[in-house]
Amino acid sequence: MPKPGTAPPAGGPSFGLFTPVVQPINLQDWEDTAGPEDLAAVVTAAESLSLDFVTVGDHAALTDGERALYGSARFFDPVATIGFLAARTRHIRFATHVYQIPLRSPLITAKAFATLDVLSQGRVIAGFGVGRRAYESQAARIPFAERGAIADEYLAAVLRLWEGEPVSSRGTYVTMDQLICRPAPVQRPRPPVWVGGDRAVGLRRALDLGDAWTPWALTPHQVTELLDRAAAARGGLPEDFRVVVPIAPLGGRAPRGRPAPPSAAPGAQATQACLELVERWRSAGATDFIVDLPSPSQSALIEAMTWFGSDVLPEVRPDAAGPGTTPLC
Repeated sequence: MPKPGTAPPAGGPSFGLFTPVVQPINLQDWEDTAGPEDLAAVVTAAESLSLDFVTVGDHAALTDGERALYGSARFFDPVATIGFLAARTRHIRFATHVYQIPLRSPLITAKAFATLDVLSQGRVIAGFGVGRRAYESQAARIPFAERGAIADEYLAAVLRLWEGEPVSSRGTYVTMDQLICRPAPVQRPRPPVWVGGDRAVGLRRALDLGDAWTPWALTPHQVTELLDRAAAARGGLPEDFRVVVPIAPLGGRAPRGRPAPPSAAPGAQATQACLELVERWRSAGATDFIVDLPSPSQSALIEAMTWFGSDVLPEVRPDAAGPGTTPLC
């Protein structure tokens, strides 16, 4: 991990799109009625504009009270969604942001992600998290207070199962006896593993078991502080460790249940502000970015994406040679 203010690891930064339609965060009216072709049009546009990846979230259900905050309870299943989109694209990668690993057996997770990696020809980024909603854990019969320990053991099991060789394990939450899980992922030694979380425990899990940390609701100062604490405790961080953060370069992000603030229009002023935002985050330790462009219509979103791809990307990633060429770990 580079010190704040230094260049990120080779191959960065990469930029992905916080995908609309599939999750009702920053939901715009058009998204809740958008169909498969609308979603595919956005993602193929992202690919044509040389964005590196798109994200897909994960919630099985919301309570009725939270539905009122979000405006919708429509979350697409991440595995099925990536399978659909992989068939419609050639280069762009797909990151689960984040897949709640405690809610499923590690056998299910290992099989699903390995199969996606094979079918997409190595374009999967496995983003995992523990989840924040007790009712989802309760419905899955997972003790909410133990979800962190479960996540550690499940993720360790998934990593071993991805090797495609017989695995035996006897732990508190996982028992396996000479199990073989194939097909193995085509990315070797494994697909990139991103670990979410806005606390030190999430960063610890990312450093122990993953390739990147994906905080969501932290400031640049808070990210730097947590990275510095981890580096001090460990005697430094791996040089190739990634830190993937969200940015909303045109504004429009709002707390749940509140009207979105006015958005900036694409243009020279917005470009300069975005470049300054990216530099501020890179100085804080970020290496890669999830770009959130909440827009009132699909055409407005494509316009915003086009602005980002033509005006911002060449300034922040001048070595990009085309779609899918930027390593993510």
